[in-house]
Amino acid sequence: MPVKRVSGVGWVLVAALLVVAAGVTPIVVAADGVEVQSVDHTGAGVVATDNGRTYIASWRPSTVSVAVATDSGDYEVCLQTDLDDGSTMSLGCEPLGSAETNTSGEARAEFDVTTWPVNATGERTVTALVRPTGGGEPVAQASHGVTVLAPAGDADGDGLGNRDELDRGTDVLVADTDTDGVPDGEEVNRYETDPTSTDTDGDELSDGVEINEQGSNPTETDTDGDGLDDGAEVTTYGTDPTTADTDGDGLDDGPEVNDFETNPTEADTDGDGLDDGPEVNVHETNPTAADTDGDGLDDGPEVNRYETNPTEADTDGDGLDDGREVNVIGTDPNRGDTDGDGRGDGAEVEAGSDPNAAPGSVVGSLELGDDGWLFVFAVGAVAVALLAVGAVVRGSDVRARLSGVRSRGTDRVGDRRNGGSSGGVPTAGSDGAGATADAEELIDDETRILKLLDDNGGQLRQSKVVEGTGWSKSKVSRVLSRMAEEGAVAKINLGRENLIARPENVPEHARSPFDES
Repeated sequence: MPVKRVSGVGWVLVAALLVVAAGVTPIVVAADGVEVQSVDHTGAGVVATDNGRTYIASWRPSTVSVAVATDSGDYEVCLQTDLDDGSTMSLGCEPLGSAETNTSGEARAEFDVTTWPVNATGERTVTALVRPTGGGEPVAQASHGVTVLAPAGDADGDGLGNRDELDRGTDVLVADTDTDGVPDGEEVNRYETDPTSTDTDGDELSDGVEINEQGSNPTETDTDGDGLDDGAEVTTYGTDPTTADTDGDGLDDGPEVNDFETNPTEADTDGDGLDDGPEVNVHETNPTAADTDGDGLDDGPEVNRYETNPTEADTDGDGLDDGREVNVIGTDPNRGDTDGDGRGDGAEVEAGSDPNAAPGSVVGSLELGDDGWLFVFAVGAVAVALLAVGAVVRGSDVRARLSGVRSRGTDRVGDRRNGGSSGGVPTAGSDGAGATADAEELIDDETRILKLLDDNGGQLRQSKVVEGTGWSKSKVSRVLSRMAEEGAVAKINLGRENLIARPENVPEHARSPFDES
């Protein structure tokens, strides 16, 4: 658009421009019954109006409409704006329309501005001059302050260019359009969030809270991938949206809330001494119940102190719950026959004998008067003598039966090595079936495993020990560890599994060079 130098406008125009420069707009000067009523800006180029100032996008088209009150006469309206160097630039002249067609007595002239020149951006003053058609001194004028925005400028200083803001629908005059605490420029250029949406990912945490407070990702609903949305973690469960396992118990927050109903902010929800993760993943116990099997012992003590099975009320199968054995009777919950007298603890308690003492002991105590003690002493002496004899006989019998069990196992091993039967099943007519059944009742856990090894050449994989005993993996592991510490068996690591062997049956390649043959 050509620039026209304007001079000699007269004292009226000079006075008007000085008042505009002082910040008072619009300025209207009238003469000869002609008055400029308004100067309006419309169209796509008008992006905002603030405190009477119009903001215009220089790269978008706009229309300037000048309304003039006049009784008669032939006039034209010329539009101009100031430049940085103090000169003015003409935006053109348009004839003033007839006032007869306007009931308000106004005539209008409209100016279509396709684009504003680059040197006309920034804060400008647009002045409308009314003068007779063909030239002459202005008879009326009005000025209006505008801000012309350059495409690459940043009117609100938010780091996002004016053109970019208008293309994205953000407010060109507001640094944080969605008021989420993050400037529009950072949302677009750094975090890739939506500057017109407070919560870009819809997780019920605003972008500003995620970025400035929680450190979570405002573009991902579940930052840590634990199965809980970031908003729910912060506002409902009190968990960390950037850490999958807030309490570090081995269970992610999502499964704790959705699957196991445990507390994701407490490692041991039921307070039984076992963290929730090991309860679920290792011991298969209930992380919300302190005593999973209801045997009177909490899961933690069962695993860490007594080495019992927290999912079985009666670990050793003697008819007594583990808690009763530990807290009431004082027997070993891992041994069916605590005192080794050949009778199970449960059977002894039911019969009234003491499962912790020599055969024949009576559970409980007698309350006698002074006159009865001499009789009790005499009877007791006889009973002790008889019990001692019976114990010797029974002990010999038990040892003989156990020896027979082992010798039969050894014989079967020898038969297999010599090409004999591998089944190890006693022949008809022998007392093998009855003796084996009796021996199974008598032998404890360690003896049962030794017998199983003898039946299989002194060596057996740990998984086969589980199958052969019918025990749980955890119980087999506990018993074998105890036996290995006592030197009763050797555990040889085969990679993913252990080989269990009697010391004399350890393979040559697994022996230490310092071991005696």
